[in-house]
Amino acid sequence: MGICDVIPGISGGTIAFITGIYSRLINAVKGFSPQLVIDFFNYIFRKDKKYFLEDIKRLDLGFLIILAAGIFTAIFLGSKIVIFLLENYFMYTISFFIGLILASSKSIYDKIETHHKKNRLFGLIGLLTGISFAFLIPVDIVPNLPYVFLGGFLAISAMFLPGISGAFILLILGLYEFMLNVLHNLLDNILIFIVFGIGALLGMFAISRIVSFLFRKDRCKTLYILLGLVIGALSIPIRNIFLNGSWDILNIIVAFLFLLLGLISARSLDKINNKKNEKD
Repeated sequence: MGICDVIPGISGGTIAFITGIYSRLINAVKGFSPQLVIDFFNYIFRKDKKYFLEDIKRLDLGFLIILAAGIFTAIFLGSKIVIFLLENYFMYTISFFIGLILASSKSIYDKIETHHKKNRLFGLIGLLTGISFAFLIPVDIVPNLPYVFLGGFLAISAMFLPGISGAFILLILGLYEFMLNVLHNLLDNILIFIVFGIGALLGMFAISRIVSFLFRKDRCKTLYILLGLVIGALSIPIRNIFLNGSWDILNIIVAFLFLLLGLISARSLDKINNKKNEKD
């Protein structure tokens, strides 16, 4: 997820779906409720630890810590590798990720239980929304702290939605290169990073509750919207390949092989997850 989150057009939420952790991620983040904050301050100032410890037990902390460690490691270390690959092997790298995304759309479709026309209409709405992102033009703005906060809120919200790339949202907001420079010079930009992080935390808590509510309200329609977003948002990396790729026959063949590699890798991982779930 962390590696994908630094590539505009590639969604970390899609990777969460491929790896089978999406629902667990949403539920784990949703566990951080306002009541937890109240109980935490009661624990600090009143030494009333009863409710706070009960809240902690309900959290999937082990999962979140491991996931967060992986994401931050990938963002800080993997971002340099990904930037190298994009600069030197752009067409092959993006083709691999397109293969992953295509496979994830099949995984989402398999989870949908009913396929009547009304549900498919929601899929069409998601599809058109995803395609529309390819036509957005990045703004040219000098970032200030409130704008960085907004960027963190919107980017992390996008990362939790399969098909929508948080990095692409930052690109549209004119914050992508700015935040990459912040990460690579963190000590000199610690205040900016903290403000971005606060916005991201609030966005994460908000979107997890919205997605959880939608799944409870109508799981099939929600999955169809996500499916449409995933397929529609493919227009972003595909457009990038058409604009920046090299179209001699050898490059086309190699890119197609990398697309197949991504597709096969994701499908294999999906089958492993399905077998694991059957055993559980």
